[in-house]
Amino acid sequence: MPRPTLAQKRDFVAKAFCPRALVLSTPAIADACAVNNCSTFADLLAPFGQDVSTQITIQDGQGAPYFLDKLNIKFTTDFKIEKRSTHSRTEIDDLVHTSVLDSDQTNVPFLTEHGVDASALSSDTSVWAPWYTLFRQQWMTTMQPSEHESFMHPVACVLVASGSEDDPVGALRTLQAHAAVNRVQTQGFSGANVLFYYVLVHDGRDPGVLQTIDHTFDQVRRAFGQNLSLLKINSNTDLIDADTSEQSKISSIWANTLSTTQPLDPHPDSVFGSMLNMRDVTALRDTVKQMMVRGIVPHMQYMIRVLSDQTANQRRGITGRLFSAGRRYFGTAAKASNTLTGVDGDTYFRYDSAEAQMRKLADYSFMLKDFRFAQSVYQVARRDFQSEKAWKCYAGAQEMVGVCKLMLEVHATRAEFDSNFEDAVTMYLHKTHAPCQHLAIRCIIIYYELLKHHKLYSFAPTTLLRVPNSSGALRAMACEQAAYAFLKFPNRPELRKFSFYAMLAAQEYQRAGIASLAHRCLRMVRLSLGATLATDESESSEKPVDDKSLDGSGTSRALAGSNWSSIDSYINHELGTQCMAAQDYDHALQYFMALMGSDQIPPKLQSKYLQELLQLYLESSDKLDLESEKELAAGLDGAQNKRVELSVPTIDARMTRVIMSPDLEGEDGVLEWRNGGAAPSALVNGSADHRCSVGESVAVLLVVKNPLTIGITLNGFTLDCHFDAALDAEATNGEESESPAFAITTVDTVVLEGGQTSMVTVTITTHCAGRLTIRGATYLLCDILPTYKTLKMPGKRLNDTMEQRVTPTYSADIQLGFQVDASFPRLEAVLEDFPDTLMSGSMQRALVRLTNRTQQSCQNIMLWLSHPSFFDVASPQLVDTDEASAELAESQSMYVYSDNVEATSEVLTANVLRDCSMFVLAGPAIASDGSAAGTECGVKSHALIPVETLGPGESLLVPVWIRGDRVGAHTLSMAIGASTTQSTRALTTGCKMRTRKFEIDLVVTPSLRVNAFVRPSVQNPHERILGIEIENVQSGLDIQLVQSTFTSGHYELLPLRTGTTPRVVQIGSKQTVNLMYKARPWARDVQAQPEQFTISALQQYIFAKDKPTAVPAPIRLVHSNAVLGHQGIDSTHSSLQAYIARSQAHRRRTMLCNAYPLIPEKFHSALFPLYETFGIDFVLFWSETGGKGRTGHHSITGIDLGVPHDYINEALTPPASGAARMWLKDTEHDRQELIQSIANRSAASAHRTERTLDVALRLTGVRRVSEADALCVADIEVSVYNHSWQHAYNATLRLISPSESGQASETKPESSGPQAAWTWCGVTTHTLSVDPLGSVCVQAQVACSALGIIDVGMWELSATAVNATAATSPYAKSLECKLHPLHPSFINVTI
Repeated sequence: MPRPTLAQKRDFVAKAFCPRALVLSTPAIADACAVNNCSTFADLLAPFGQDVSTQITIQDGQGAPYFLDKLNIKFTTDFKIEKRSTHSRTEIDDLVHTSVLDSDQTNVPFLTEHGVDASALSSDTSVWAPWYTLFRQQWMTTMQPSEHESFMHPVACVLVASGSEDDPVGALRTLQAHAAVNRVQTQGFSGANVLFYYVLVHDGRDPGVLQTIDHTFDQVRRAFGQNLSLLKINSNTDLIDADTSEQSKISSIWANTLSTTQPLDPHPDSVFGSMLNMRDVTALRDTVKQMMVRGIVPHMQYMIRVLSDQTANQRRGITGRLFSAGRRYFGTAAKASNTLTGVDGDTYFRYDSAEAQMRKLADYSFMLKDFRFAQSVYQVARRDFQSEKAWKCYAGAQEMVGVCKLMLEVHATRAEFDSNFEDAVTMYLHKTHAPCQHLAIRCIIIYYELLKHHKLYSFAPTTLLRVPNSSGALRAMACEQAAYAFLKFPNRPELRKFSFYAMLAAQEYQRAGIASLAHRCLRMVRLSLGATLATDESESSEKPVDDKSLDGSGTSRALAGSNWSSIDSYINHELGTQCMAAQDYDHALQYFMALMGSDQIPPKLQSKYLQELLQLYLESSDKLDLESEKELAAGLDGAQNKRVELSVPTIDARMTRVIMSPDLEGEDGVLEWRNGGAAPSALVNGSADHRCSVGESVAVLLVVKNPLTIGITLNGFTLDCHFDAALDAEATNGEESESPAFAITTVDTVVLEGGQTSMVTVTITTHCAGRLTIRGATYLLCDILPTYKTLKMPGKRLNDTMEQRVTPTYSADIQLGFQVDASFPRLEAVLEDFPDTLMSGSMQRALVRLTNRTQQSCQNIMLWLSHPSFFDVASPQLVDTDEASAELAESQSMYVYSDNVEATSEVLTANVLRDCSMFVLAGPAIASDGSAAGTECGVKSHALIPVETLGPGESLLVPVWIRGDRVGAHTLSMAIGASTTQSTRALTTGCKMRTRKFEIDLVVTPSLRVNAFVRPSVQNPHERILGIEIENVQSGLDIQLVQSTFTSGHYELLPLRTGTTPRVVQIGSKQTVNLMYKARPWARDVQAQPEQFTISALQQYIFAKDKPTAVPAPIRLVHSNAVLGHQGIDSTHSSLQAYIARSQAHRRRTMLCNAYPLIPEKFHSALFPLYETFGIDFVLFWSETGGKGRTGHHSITGIDLGVPHDYINEALTPPASGAARMWLKDTEHDRQELIQSIANRSAASAHRTERTLDVALRLTGVRRVSEADALCVADIEVSVYNHSWQHAYNATLRLISPSESGQASETKPESSGPQAAWTWCGVTTHTLSVDPLGSVCVQAQVACSALGIIDVGMWELSATAVNATAATSPYAKSLECKLHPLHPSFINVTI
């Protein structure tokens, strides 16, 4: 089977365990080599001993042939087995330090400030740490021969003589007797069987020998046999210029070899082979190849066959060992011992013993790349070594067993080879007579290289950490290589473990005095920790912090809040200390600044770090100032460059607030105002549009936090700002442009205790128009260190494209600042006399004083209220003095008392449902829906009348009444917007206005509890009895009722029992009073215009293509007043009616939003009126008896009398022209969903007791049929009433006698009384027609057999609407009904 080639294995291992040859030469050869800058003939042959192309087929130890393509050989000039002194830590440190001298110690190609570079990870670790490669080569070069293995023992002696010598044969015989040859034969593994190979050299400088060289060669061949080669060198007798390409190429052959075999012995200026040409080089290569093919390889093959035969019994296994053991323990004759004591005190075997011969056999097989056979021999030999307790030999065998396993093509498991190396290292260090540290380190290096070859990096750290702790810098190098192994893991780099071992390496390098490598390892730890934190938080929506120089401040800020902060602080301190020792103050300052970002460092260390930072600045301030002056001269901003940027304290730019006019109340900002009652909102683009007027003070609030656990002080805290003046401002200022555009205050001292967060306010006053940008904050840390803190708002997360959604992408950072606009309004708003507590229903006057503090007039001023039912706003007026404002405030009142209050009056009132949250205080009078506000012809309206403009310095006084509308704690919002530009489309299209918002906290306590209840009227079915229950819930407070006012479009209300009702009604504490009223229709035709408008508008909204835009027509409202006190209140001519109307509008809009959520609020005014025809609104005015004399009123809106007026379903019927066609299926689905929601709402609000028709019976007369007969006849007037305003009914009335009660399908149950003594007589079935809201009377008679009280309420009414066939909609209510009496109808039959 084909054998694996060397190209598939690590060259390093193959070259470390290759054959060696002892080279001895005569003085003439030494002279021939010296002219080529080679000290010995071995050096001349050395470059050609690498990768010798043998290209021969040989046999393994079992006789199987295999092909040997390449082989290495090393040439040496001496052989000695000497006691090797143990390497001291200083010697190893010097060797490592020497390896580091010529290497690049700062490059870290596999780690960047943004994480691990995946492309760099594919390279070999030797590129990352070239000093390890140099150390590895130098360590293997310094290995010496040992008695326990034959790798360093020569397998051949190469004797070299010159053809110019008088007796070359004699010279060669003299070399055979050389002391080094004698040591090889007596101390080496080869012994007397060492191969002698001869080389006859012809020196080209002696041309006379050329004629006799062949004769001389024949003489030497006859004397020494066929192991002979003829070599010609120094053919370059003309001394070709060394600068030629050929000579340079020849010299590089030896230079490259020396750089590998002797990496720490530089030869930068040496020129090799100056007397050689390319033919000589080829001759040298052929000579080495001939030496290998014809001499060394056949010799080793022969020795393998011989040794294999000699050790066959020993390699049989357990049988041979049992035979040897039996002879040892039961034999009579003592056998001579095969073990000796080596120069280092360890036991080894005689070279002619079977154990040593097996070791030699295994080594020769390994050198000829027969790894499988070598492994089997090593395994047999190690058992013998272990039984004889030859621990050094046993360790060597174990080492080679593991090497053979990894040199084979088949990958073995870790358990198969790791135990071999572990035992080998343990035996080398702990079991031998003297610790064989050089062999243990060699074993670790070989094992590590083979693991790298097989990419088994997960086993490498354990292997490298077997390096003794006492080896100093070598231990550091091993930890560094172990760290690199964690980066080469197949799945993903183990950054945390890499950081750990890199930290160990840094500590070891620091102890060994190699500060440059310690610095490099610490930098790697900082980079890897930053990459680890970034990997763990990659799903986060936080924007990453910008990295700074030295991979430093950005990484430190990222690590400050993590669990790595302590080790990061240690690293920064060590790096800073090293930079200080190297007088690199710039980098040292940055590292010490990075120490100031963690709160997990103990207070003592924090205090120490802070003192060292301040001391470092004091020592290096001169150099830093000099560099800043250079930067300043180059045109940079000195305010920023002369200061350092620390992470202490922290200032979160996202929490920074810019407040305009901080001395005023309320929250300032530029908001967008729109109609519909919506609160002024932030701009659509979401940007903070900070603007102010010229001369206005701006407060910048910064949240400053001390992350340390020790206290610090900030001195001279101020802001670094940049101002860009507007073009018109520069033109206006002219010569005054040199004056400062703004002024900034400075906070003298800010004291921050450990972990304390404080608010720092810096005030900026602007003097001209332009743009002011806040770039950062400046201060002196502890009154020593000038510090600069950049302030930027992080950009928003972008989510527009797929790439942005997959990879977190952020927009550019936003700088803090504001615009200074000369035309920007500045309105000073002061709230006066606003209460904190009110009784429910009570009203209290307050004032809003507005003053224009700019040089331009305010054209638009608007007011928005969050709770319109709590406020009433009167028309504002301009005032000049405080006395005038006081007179204005006292002249206006909410309640106007009168002695002549009409009991009933009719007023034509606007019926448009407008939003009452916004008021125009200055500018054109515009309603909230965009229409012009005013008084319609003949229509009662109480619109607020604004002023035209508010000039510079003028004041506007706005009377405001606050009412406790609902019990509880409330937060009321008020916004006042101003603009210097006039806009008549402010509410319709929206506009940006400078707005100041106020929050008013109000607590409303209960005063009266008012409830309404309705009862039908027995005498008149078209009337209702309305009762008002009033309870005083106050303790120790009497309340006097002033007046009750009812408002309706159809009913008037009259008090019941007028004669007995007291003139003055007063309710004591915890008492209850009932007021009874009769509601009857007002004497006029009812057209129900509001209901008709709603039906038509809803039909258009649902079924038509164009949405409705018309508004309801005015309505005539009936005001029914009942004075309950000494004086009444004129509700129709006072400002009270305006407030009541706005409160009613607010409640109705709220009700409509809840009832019809699918109808947008902007269409409410075009679909629904403010007042309905049949609704009743009730207002009860009261005043406090004694005490503070507070007054107020309670109201109940939309009182339902139980009369059927459900008309909404009529709108769900498509018009005669049909519904507009919907092109989209989804749109048609939306229409059906809207219709269904309206129908469900109508069904839920229907009353079960509602009756469209009703019947009343009245006794008109009684007579006897005859004097002698007791039979009497009573005349009954039967009235049928129609409560519907929409439909006329055709009805059939059937009067039922008691004898017929069983035939009726449904009759009233019998009641007490002589019912059976009477019967209907005459016509008992009547057919009649009843108009909408009309009545019809018919005459009937009852025959009674006895006098007394009887119940004649027995009838059945069947009715059908006149237009019943038109109700084709599935949502229309049924227009057919069958009614029976609900209550008894008693008559007193008496004569």
